[in-house]
Order: sequence, then C-alpha cells, then structure tokens
Amino acid sequence: MLLTSKYSLPDCPEHTLARPRLLSLLNDSHSDQLLLVTAPAGYGKTTLVSSWAVAQDTPVAWYSLDASDNEPGQFCRYLVESVHRATGNGVPETHKEMHKLLGAQQRPDPTLVISQLLAELRGLPSELRIVLDDYHQIDNEAVHDATRFLLRHAPAGIGVVLTSRSQPPLGLASLRVAGRLLELGSEELALNTEEIAQLLQQRLPFNLDSDRAGQLHLLSEGWPPAVQLFALSVRDRDEVDRYLAELERGHSHILDYLAEEVLERLEPQLRELLACTSILTRVNALLAETLSGLDGGQQLLELAARRGLFLQAQDSSRQWFRYHPVFARFLQRQLTDHSRLLQLHRAACDTWQQLGQPLEALRHALAAEDRERMRQLLAEQGEQLLREGQARILNDCLDWLGPDELQRNARFTLIAAKMARDNFEHDRCDRLLAAAESWLQREDPQRWREYEGAFAAARAQAAVARGQTLLAKEYAEEALGLLRDDQPGERIAALLVVGETGFCLGELAPASAHMQEVEALAMAEQDYPSAAWAICQQTEIAIAQGLLKKASALQARAQRLIEEHHLSGLPISEFICRLRGQLEWEKGDLDAAAASARRGMQINRKVGERWLLPEYTLLLKVAQARGEKEESQEWLARIDRLLSGERYHRDWVANADAARMRAWRALDNQQAIYAWLEQAAPVADRPSNHFEQCHGRNHVRALIELHRWSDANRLLSRLQQVARDCGLVTDCLRNLVLEAHLLWLRERRDGAVNAMTEALGIAVERDFSASFLQLGKPLIVILKAVLEPGEGKSALGEAEADRARELIKLAQQQPELDGGIRIELDETIIKEILESDAVPDFLRHSPLTPREWQVLNAIHSGLSNERIARHFKVAPSTIKTHIRSLYQKLDVKDRQEAIALAEQMLRSVQDQP
Repeated sequence: MLLTSKYSLPDCPEHTLARPRLLSLLNDSHSDQLLLVTAPAGYGKTTLVSSWAVAQDTPVAWYSLDASDNEPGQFCRYLVESVHRATGNGVPETHKEMHKLLGAQQRPDPTLVISQLLAELRGLPSELRIVLDDYHQIDNEAVHDATRFLLRHAPAGIGVVLTSRSQPPLGLASLRVAGRLLELGSEELALNTEEIAQLLQQRLPFNLDSDRAGQLHLLSEGWPPAVQLFALSVRDRDEVDRYLAELERGHSHILDYLAEEVLERLEPQLRELLACTSILTRVNALLAETLSGLDGGQQLLELAARRGLFLQAQDSSRQWFRYHPVFARFLQRQLTDHSRLLQLHRAACDTWQQLGQPLEALRHALAAEDRERMRQLLAEQGEQLLREGQARILNDCLDWLGPDELQRNARFTLIAAKMARDNFEHDRCDRLLAAAESWLQREDPQRWREYEGAFAAARAQAAVARGQTLLAKEYAEEALGLLRDDQPGERIAALLVVGETGFCLGELAPASAHMQEVEALAMAEQDYPSAAWAICQQTEIAIAQGLLKKASALQARAQRLIEEHHLSGLPISEFICRLRGQLEWEKGDLDAAAASARRGMQINRKVGERWLLPEYTLLLKVAQARGEKEESQEWLARIDRLLSGERYHRDWVANADAARMRAWRALDNQQAIYAWLEQAAPVADRPSNHFEQCHGRNHVRALIELHRWSDANRLLSRLQQVARDCGLVTDCLRNLVLEAHLLWLRERRDGAVNAMTEALGIAVERDFSASFLQLGKPLIVILKAVLEPGEGKSALGEAEADRARELIKLAQQQPELDGGIRIELDETIIKEILESDAVPDFLRHSPLTPREWQVLNAIHSGLSNERIARHFKVAPSTIKTHIRSLYQKLDVKDRQEAIALAEQMLRSVQDQP
C-alpha cells in the first residue's frame, strides 16, 4: 500500500516567510532545466520548493524520498504514482503496468518503466515538473541510474526538481555546460538581512533595531533555524543580548537539533574528522590529516562538503574549506577530553606555522595553554600582528603570560602599552612603560639602551592620544634622536606623531606636507597601515581646510591602498569608512553616509561595542536629518550608555556631543543640556583644531539654549578668531552659521545676514550642506533675509544666491523629529505667508502684530503658556492676553484650531503638500 504523504504536495508551514527573490529565480527557470536545490539541514529547501509548486499553473508531481526508496521497485512505483495523480491520471498505461507487476510480485526494470512513463508524457497538453524531495536519502546506484536516465531522456516540457542536503552523484557537468542546470545552494538559501528583519517584524512583539538584526545575521550567517529560534525565544528587548550570547556559545536547542538531524546519521570516520577539525577557522587536507590522523584528507573534506555537512569550499580549487560557525560550535562540544583538546590545539599551532600563518598559530598556542609556543610567536610576529589590528588575540596572550613576563620583555611591554593606548587606558600604558623601564635599567641596562627610543615613541603616541599635544611633540622628537636605523617601525610612529601634533596645533600646511613624507617612507618600508593612516591624516587636514573634494580624493586613495593589500579588516579600514561617511553626510547623501557607518560597524564590532561610538554618532545624525524620532532616540540612548562607561579621545566625544546637543534641542530636553554644560570639560584657551572647535561650539549651543547669549557670543568670538588664525576654513563656516543664529536671536538682523552671507561665500563650489542644515528651521528665515535686497548688507553674488536658494529648499524638505512643521517667523516669512493663497482673507484685513505671530508659532510648536512666557521673558498673563487677541483675529475657538490654521499657513511657505 502506498503512502499518500509521499506523493502529495506538502502543506507550507503556517507563517512561512515569503522569499520573492528565490521564487523569482525558480519562476524564471525553463521546464527543460534541472532545478537543483542543495544545502545542509534547516535551510528551508522543501518549504521553498513546495511554496513555489503551489503557485504553479501547470502540474507538479511531488515525491518525498526516504531511506526505503533505495529499493528500485519502490522508487518506480512512487514516481509513477506521483506523476499519474499530478497529471489527472495522465499516464494510465504505465500506472496499470506498475500495478500488474506489483500484484505479480515482480521487480520492474527502472529503465523500462521510465521509458514508458516518458512516452506517455509526450502527449501531455501542458508542462510538468517532477520534484524529488530529500534526494540525499538515496545511495543505491541503481536508483541513481534511473534518475540519470530520467534527466537524459525527459522530453521538452518535462522538468525535474531535486532538493538534497548533498550533491547528488548524477554526472551533472553536461547539463551545467549546456545551460540546463539551475543551482541554488546554501549561500542563496541563507536569509539575508532584509529577510531576517521582515521575519522578526512578523514574529516579535517589539521592533528590533537594525544593529541587533545585523548581529543576528552575522552570528547565524542566515541559517533559518537559528533565526526562527530567536523569534520564538525572545519575548522582550531585555532578552535580545542574552540570546545572542547563547547563540555565540552554542544554544542548547540548536545543538539538540544538529545532533538529531546531522551527527547521528554519520559514520564514525567522518565524525572523527569533523570533531577534530572543528577547532579550525578553516581547514585544508594537511590540517585535516594532521589533526584527525586519517589518510585521504582531501577526499574526506570533499565528501563532507558533498554530504551537506555545513562545510563550504573557500576557493575554486576546493583546497580550503570552512564550517558554518553554528555547526563548528556544535562540533566543538563533542570534544569532551580536555587533554586531547590541548593536543589538537598544539598540533594545529605547529601546522599553521608550517603553513606560514602566525595569527592562526598564535590562537591555537593560547588555546593549548602552551607558554613556549606563545613566547616564540609573540617575539617573532607580535609587532606585525599589532599593525594588522589583531589586538584581541595579542591582549589575551599577554594577559595569560602575566605581568612578570611583560616587565622582563621590552618587546612585549611595547605591544601591551600600544594596545592600552589604543583602548584609551592611559594610566595602564604609563604603568607598563614605567615598570619595564625600571626593571630594564636595573637588571639589563644594555637592553634598555636598545629600546629607549622605542619607549619614547610609545610615550609620544600615548601623549597625543591623551590630548597632551606639546608633551607628545617633545617625546616624538626625543625618539627620533634615539632610534636606530634598524627600527623603521618606531621611526614611522614617531614621525606620525610629529605630523599629528602639528595638525592639532593648527599648523595645517606644514602638517599636511609632513604627512606626505611619512606616507612615502611607510610605503618604502611596505608598512601599508601606517601609509594609510598618513593619508587619512591628510584627509582630515583637507576637511579642516574646507577642501572637501581634495579630502574625498584622498579618502578614495586610502581605500584603494587598503583594498590592494587586502587590509580591509584592519582598524585603519574603519577610519577610512568613517571619513567617507563624514564627507557623504556633509554633502547630504544620507543613504551613503549610513552605509559607510554600517561598514565601519562591521569592522569594529569584533573588538567590542565601545569602538562603535563614531558609527552610532553618524547614524544618529542621519536619523535626525530624516526626522526619525524613534531611531534617533535609540542611537542617542546607545551613545549615552557608551559615554557614561568609557573613556574616549576628545575628537570622538566632541562629535558625539554635537549630535546629542541637536537631539536634546529637538526633543526639548533642557535638563540634559543644562546637565551637560555643568560637567563638560572647559574649552581650550586656544582651540586650534577641529575637535576643540567642535567642543567649543557645543558649549555655545548649550549657552544659547539656556539664554546665556552674552557668554555664547564671547566664546564664539574666540573660536572664530582662532579658526581664522589657523586656517580652519570648515570651522570658520560652522562658526559663522552659528553666529548668524545667535545674532538673529538677539534681534541683530543685519549682523546675522552678514555672517550668513560670509558663510555662503565659503560654501560656493564646495559640498557643504549639513553644516548649514544643523541649524534647523531658523536657517530658512535667515537665508530668506539674506536674499532680500537692502542697504547696508554685504554684497551677495549670483553663486551665493543660488546656494542660498538650494539650502532653503533642503531645509524645507528636512523633517522634524516629531513630524511637524517648524519655522521661525520674522517679517520676511510673515510677508510671504500673507502673500500666499493659504492665508484667510480676514487675516489680511486684521493683521497680527509681530509678537502675536511669534506666539502663534510657539503654540504651533507645542509649547505651553508657561514655556512661551519663559521664552519671551514675560509674565504668563501677558501671553494669555496675546492668545485671546490671536483667537479673535484668527476666528478660532481653541488651541487646536489655532494649530491647524498655523500648520496650513506654514506649509504654504515650505513648499510641502
């Protein structure tokens, strides 16, 4: 008796995720093609093909295979039955013949059965697809021969679909060459970030931010069971990080699934190979044979890959393979003998050294807890690994070796001190250098003399990271006098500090020339990370000089250098992405800026969330520019958390504070602004670089919000004087925009117009947009005043006027975080409103006073009577008097009607529907 479930189209699971990108591939396939869908367990092969089959207008014959179908007779019976039923009794003769053979207990010849089947199908009026699901269950060569015969002789209009965990041994090369094979593998079947976001939006009771969704994608590599389990397990935001941590370690439910679906079905030899090599990030034949003790490593790896055991080839010659990370963690759980595990790591360490891969060797030396192997690798390769950004493994090794080892080994001390400096652990850096210096001078003075220049270079780098510019310059010059010719790395480091301190001191042109020299020296030494760093410093200098096109070209050159030398995973690559994002944000390309930020996050996430502050800041600025309130609040909360728990360079802090200040202003959080001003570091006496200027402007903005306008004016004047002296053109422009706003608030209209006019002069033929738009809706009012003709105003050229009009349009299109229309009113805007069709006629005959217009705007902005009174520094009763007069002139009954009318009139001058 035949089981109907084997030849019936399976039901799609409830809440199946629609996958249009894959369904479109299947729909575009031809009926004479073989559709081959191969992937390990859990990738949704059956679900995908069954959901596609349901939507077909032509018949689909479905055959679900299991181990019993290795008997050729049973294979033929079910194949014929599925085709007969799918085609509406379309192969009656073959079907009758199969029943006759079954009744006579005779074994049919598969070739004859399939020949007769295909002969009957030639008269079928429509196309037909035959699906053989779970073909990996077949290992009988006779059944494989029958399938080959079916593929070879199927007439036009008859297609075959195979789903399998492994590559079927059907000799498909000729079909591939003839273009008759369409293949979908695990890479195509894996969920991408958009699909994960869509699935989680359907299943979770809360919105998961894109960053956490990206982290889930990274850990799971799109393997559907891991994502599905996340959706089932996580019920609130507090559980998200816990689940992600469990997934990284190996979630118990996933381990159970893999044990049942994969491991229990494997023969012992293959289990041994998988378990022994699971500790490797990638594996080739030599590593496989060395660790497992088995011969034929290449054949075993290819067999494992064909069997769909989450092992993927990494190169076209199929010499290198890697495990899916979820499966690797599962396999590692099978290694329960600790002594054997240590032995495997030692063997892996030695083999990786033999292969010339010191980073992999060091990982296994640490895992093997082998002190001698670790010492040797750190001594020979530690400095190079540090330049390549491998701080985490170096830090783990040095921590394991202990403080005594550091103190006695100058080379190890320098590595540890540089990592402490990069982590902003300045006190630890000083302690490490001081302890080693003391021990070396006392116990090994000859060794100290060899390393004295290197220690001075390290102290120079630490001082510049701490913001001690003059001290850093002294240490760098001392280092250059002590270093020997055979210490090119330390010499380049000291020279970089000299250039960076020049930049910080406002000596832009000499600093740029110096960085060009350092770039040339680093390239000659093939120190490409340092060369890229020197180019990035030139980029920042060009930005400070207002040369944004030059900065963009320099950033692109640094990007090419990194790509040419395959250094895209290094920290310097994140710096390059960050510079690109800043330039894109400035010119208003928000999508590109956000993409650059996310690329930087991918690079830095592996070293910890604390390093994502610049990316969080840029994404907050993008969300603000898009008017995305919830997104802005999410990024703001993350930035607040990082700044409360970590120490950073002033550059990062100032940039983050600028974004926070704008968010607080938009969200009307005066308390946060006041608290920030109370605890913020004072502004430098001579703010001669971009980050001290930015920090100073943050103070100015806070003072403006708190109505301390005289203090704001004095500080802004100092910032602008230093910016002019140092040639900080970008800061000059940003200071002028802020000055225009401050003067406008102080009702010094002519001064505000002149300041904005000067800023427009700087912006002409440059890509400055965001520096203006940060001002918000007040920018519209000031720019419209700039465009008005009048006596006593600075001359406005045609190019400046065109730029002003472009910026007005951009500011009009820029939404507020609450989705409303916000614009400050002055006589120019009021005149424009009164000339529009949106204003009621009665308002022209009974005009509002300037103060009444301002009160109407404040009501529209959602301010209470008390807040409006505080803003205008009058008694609440005065505001109530203005409101009563307003209602009478506007012919409205209450606040809501007044807001609606104001919305209508304000939209008329914003060119918004």
